[in-house]
Amino acid sequence: MAASLFSGSRRAVLVHAKKMWEAGLVVASAGNVSARIPGSGLIAITPASIPYEVMTEDQIAIVDLESGELREPGPRPSSELPTHRALYAARPDIGAVIHTHAPHVSVLAVLRQPLPPVLDEMIVYFGGTIEVARYAFTGTDQLARNAAEALGDRAGVILANHGNVCVGPDLPRAFQIALTMEATARVYVAALGIGSPVALPDDSLLSGRALYERRRI
Repeated sequence: MAASLFSGSRRAVLVHAKKMWEAGLVVASAGNVSARIPGSGLIAITPASIPYEVMTEDQIAIVDLESGELREPGPRPSSELPTHRALYAARPDIGAVIHTHAPHVSVLAVLRQPLPPVLDEMIVYFGGTIEVARYAFTGTDQLARNAAEALGDRAGVILANHGNVCVGPDLPRAFQIALTMEATARVYVAALGIGSPVALPDDSLLSGRALYERRRI
């Protein structure tokens, strides 16, 4: 596959990485973004330790999903590559992965507290409760396994003492999921400071879950 064919995927990953940074979901070079390159067995993923404000399209790494090796010379990929690879392997429906350190989600991460379905959009966008993956150190294969296990068939997972991972069939949807998770976490954390948030009733959970199943394909 010619290098020129990667430019669209590289550009899309860069655009959404910068959007993530501009939205305040990460600072400096924290977090990472990737997307499948259709029909190739490859992904485009943000590089390690390059701040988003200076990141360029040609610095987006092209990686073989099976081997984890760089397809082309360039900056090394994000240290969280193992988690991206594990999620793509576990879920063929995933076309994009966004890992953030969003502030209110990170509050739940350090509390190791799930984000229950307290708003209607949580079921429609996430598919249910956002669980907390068991703790493992950043960038490790164990963290990758824990994240894939806790994600299940939903659209997001909280990483204990770390942040979150959001997935979608494409980058725009994964980014929408990331924004929505932080917004709902903000509401939930504020509600915890006042009282005990009330989860949605069972009939709403069933209706919302049906909508989620239709949306995620």
